[in-house]
Amino acid sequence: MLSDQLKGNAIDLFFCYDKINDFSQLNECVKIMAKVLLIIGAGPGLSMAAAKKFGREGFTVGMISRSEQKLKSYVKQLSAAGVKSDYAAADAGDTTSLKSAIKTIREKLGLVDVLLYNAVDARLKHIMDESAEDLTNGFQISVAGALTAVQQLHADLKQNKGAVLFTGGGTALYPVPEMGTISLGKAGLRSLAHQLHKALKEDGIYAGTLTITGMIDPASDKHSPDILAEKFYGLYKKRAEAEMKQ
Repeated sequence: MLSDQLKGNAIDLFFCYDKINDFSQLNECVKIMAKVLLIIGAGPGLSMAAAKKFGREGFTVGMISRSEQKLKSYVKQLSAAGVKSDYAAADAGDTTSLKSAIKTIREKLGLVDVLLYNAVDARLKHIMDESAEDLTNGFQISVAGALTAVQQLHADLKQNKGAVLFTGGGTALYPVPEMGTISLGKAGLRSLAHQLHKALKEDGIYAGTLTITGMIDPASDKHSPDILAEKFYGLYKKRAEAEMKQ
């Protein structure tokens, strides 16, 4: 495999081209060279803004969420913005489905450089009306799925000195009873981010969370998707703090 030949080298584009045996390997060469952002829990607001920001910085974007129809529309939107992307449909709360989708994205786009985990169990339900079963399922989506993704991508991220980014929320700091599962999920994700920040540092992997303390609104001068996307990119570039509050 061409990727095996190039593994471990300080690769530049000309070196990659020099290694190809025929023109059919050109796409593989390009795939190896491109940086890849994988968004899990892709949606129309913050995810698209982050995809476009990273895309402008030279990234190819992979997306995972439950709706294939919506994912196809996101690919069209990104293509119109000049960003190459692809997708795989999966439920972040289903470990087998999530692992399969990550494998598909890697086969399509190559090794992943940055993981942005944006999935959350977003049900608005009072904590006293919650069931243990629903809360457990919510934890699987909001927290356990994030850890599964990191574990699946660990080798990629280590090789590429990559980054793990989490979409945090203000309910991690100020829990709201009417948002029971969201509050618990964001608290768990925040804890996971701080743990991974320490645990992955020795592998050269950055991990951090952007704790968003207000409603995401295109009209906001603090919490618009575009502003938050810039903050995510800043976390990735600076690779310093475990948490940024915005």
